[in-house]
Amino acid sequence: MRTDKFIYLLFQLVPQGFFTLIGRDPNDALRYDFKSVELKETAFRIDGVFTPQNNDDEVYFVEAQFQADEAFYTRFFAEIFLYLKQYRVEQWRAVVIYPSRSVEPKQVKAYGELLESKRVVRVYLDELPESEEMAVELFKLLIASEEEMSVRARKIVQKASVVELDLIEQILSYKFRTLTREEIQKMLKIQEELGLKETAFYKEAFEEGKLEGKLEGKQEGEVQGIVKGERAGKLSTVPLLRELGLSDEQIAEKLGLPLRDVQSVPKQ
Repeated sequence: MRTDKFIYLLFQLVPQGFFTLIGRDPNDALRYDFKSVELKETAFRIDGVFTPQNNDDEVYFVEAQFQADEAFYTRFFAEIFLYLKQYRVEQWRAVVIYPSRSVEPKQVKAYGELLESKRVVRVYLDELPESEEMAVELFKLLIASEEEMSVRARKIVQKASVVELDLIEQILSYKFRTLTREEIQKMLKIQEELGLKETAFYKEAFEEGKLEGKLEGKQEGEVQGIVKGERAGKLSTVPLLRELGLSDEQIAEKLGLPLRDVQSVPKQ
């Protein structure tokens, strides 16, 4: 599985991270829905679109590009302008997330003015400053080397929520392919942390009245949850969770959906 898939999973599970990256208030995530969009009558699909829940804010087109591709901007802008034509959007911005500048296309003369405008935001993860913000630390974890990954992961595990613990575990499972899930949990002491975090997570959520839009888990040794949003939003995460190695039964359990609903999503 390509690393950039984790970006979309992170935005689905922790949408506050996207707004942190672009310098907006993380709480603005509550005003948006995140989804992928199939453009009609074309072979194009935009993997990440943050659409505002009212018409007073901008639409954000998000692309995580972790592979060198000189044709990337040609395809990306073509998808965006087809979307603008079909949905008649006027307020929009494009956000591209690169692991580093070395991956960005070099032949950009045709799009120079557009790239330098306020319409386009380019984020280079290796240039993000160190931060105590969980969203930034999760992005840093995605590009960490194997040597520094376990150290960085142990640090953020100490303050992670239940859903963030699960995401950290899945990232390490992808990076350390030779280790079993149990070995990774032991390495990070996730089982011990999970028992502590469940209590703190729920206590904080109930006290602040912020349960809506969060994933919540309460089964010992496992993480269960429900994804913020409607049934369609939950089902849109099924392909990504399958790529992470989860069975349909596990996905149904995590998303709080009937198994038949998960099985109805075509396998790619």
